[in-house]
Amino acid sequence: MCPKLRWDGLPGLFLGFEAPGRWLPLLQRHARLLLDAAPAVRVTSVPPDEWPARHYAEALELLRLVIQHRDGQPPASLIDVGSGGGFPGMIVAAILPNTEVWLVEPLQKRARLLEAMAGQLALTNVHVVAERAETAGHTMLRETAEVVTARAVAPLRELLEYTAPLAAMHGIVALPKGSTLATELGDAAAAMEAVGVAAAGDVAMRESISQTLRVAFFTKVSPSPPRYPRRPGMPAKRPL
Repeated sequence: MCPKLRWDGLPGLFLGFEAPGRWLPLLQRHARLLLDAAPAVRVTSVPPDEWPARHYAEALELLRLVIQHRDGQPPASLIDVGSGGGFPGMIVAAILPNTEVWLVEPLQKRARLLEAMAGQLALTNVHVVAERAETAGHTMLRETAEVVTARAVAPLRELLEYTAPLAAMHGIVALPKGSTLATELGDAAAAMEAVGVAAAGDVAMRESISQTLRVAFFTKVSPSPPRYPRRPGMPAKRPL
C-alpha cells in the first residue's frame, strides 16, 4: 500500500484516465459523503487519511488493469459484487461516465447510502441492487456484464460462484487478491469448471499502489449452470 498518497497525487499515477479535473473532485466528494455518513453507516475500518491510497488508488488501479486486459477497451457494463461504500464500482462510474455500473450490496443501509451518493454525485450510470449476490445471480443481471468484480468479499472458490453467473459470455471476472492468491487458485479449479470460467492470468498492482495485491482474471467460457449461484448462504457453507 501507499498510505502517504495525497488526493493530488492520483492524476499523476493514472495519466490514462482523461479529465482529472472532472473525476478527482467527484472522488473527493464521494469520500466526504462517506465521512458524513459515518458512524451511522460503517463501510470501512481504514483511517480517512489512508483512503486515497487504500480505497481510491487501489480501485483506480483495478480499473487500469481491467482496461489493459481488454486491450485498451473500457467495458460498456460492470457489476461490482458486495460494493460496500462503492469500491470499486462507484469509482469506475466516476471515471467512465459511459459505462453502466451495477452495485450489488445486500446490506440495506449501505444500499440506501449508495443510492443517495449516486444521486448527489449525479452519476446517472450507477444502478444499486439491494440483494445478496446469490439472489442477484438469478435476476435480469445474469450473464449480462462485460466485467464483474468484487473486493475483499470471500475466498476465491466461493467468490467465483457469486460473480461468474453475472458475467456475459466471453466477459471477464476481475478479482483483487492478496498473498493467498496462489493457494486460492489451486483450490478453485473445481469451482472454475463448475461455473464456466477459465483462469486468464493475474497481474500485480504497481508497487506505488500496493505491494501485495494482484488482480486475478477469469474468462467466461460457457454458460453458468442454472443451479448457480446456490441459495443464500450455501456458497459460504459448502464452497465448490
